[in-house]
Amino acid sequence: MTTQNTGLLHGLKVIEMSHIMAAPTCGQMLADMGADVIKVERAPAGDDTRRFGEGTDGDSAAFAMMNRNKRGLAVNTKSEEGRAALHRIIAQADVFIENYRKGAMEHFGIGWEEMHKINPRLIYCSVSGFGRTGPYAERGGFDLITQGMSGIMSITGEGPGRPPIKVGAPITDITAGILSATGILGAVVSRYETGQGQYVDSSLYEAGIMHTFWQTAIYHATGEIPEPMGSAHPLSAPYQAFPDQGHVACRGCGEPEHLAEICRSN
Repeated sequence: MTTQNTGLLHGLKVIEMSHIMAAPTCGQMLADMGADVIKVERAPAGDDTRRFGEGTDGDSAAFAMMNRNKRGLAVNTKSEEGRAALHRIIAQADVFIENYRKGAMEHFGIGWEEMHKINPRLIYCSVSGFGRTGPYAERGGFDLITQGMSGIMSITGEGPGRPPIKVGAPITDITAGILSATGILGAVVSRYETGQGQYVDSSLYEAGIMHTFWQTAIYHATGEIPEPMGSAHPLSAPYQAFPDQGHVACRGCGEPEHLAEICRSN
């Protein structure tokens, strides 16, 4: 972690009480744009991502990547002193980000309703598996589960009839972080006019559904359930990877003249 960074969001104070990936990605984006992001970890073990594989200085490479440009703070949430410290620093912040189970922040005395009364300008962002409302609000969520439930895995794979495959990158985690940062920035702009903070609710499940809107539109137009097509495209051809003299070549043609250009060049 570094202690100095300036940029578009210079002067914006963010408290990020997070672990694993989605919320840290949100804080990472804000920190990269110059916000003063303080990552709060629960003592004594801290963020589990610290122990995810190889790294330097005792922490994993994944932890270092997702928490760049942030400052760090460890708090014992089991003690009254620790909870009081959390309450105090959040009350003075512009933005608070958390991704714990539903009810955890209220248990610590730092839920949205309480903090909004103390700091009406606070932008409060909760990142979870399935959102803070609805039938699955009490459930935890992982990228694998939300890729499956959102339909991403049903359209990813070598072809029809083959087993569903998870996208290699943890896209629902990352996208939930990006959507959270987008919501926070929208709330920052709104605050300039209203003087009031807002509650931002983002989830991995919603992030996964966002990635299927293309196939959903096709289904509603045709009634056909989309299936995996390997690297091919449902509406454009050629638009996929091809074997090429012992290697793999990706050819993408968005318009007919593109195919003519490829044919002339080969």
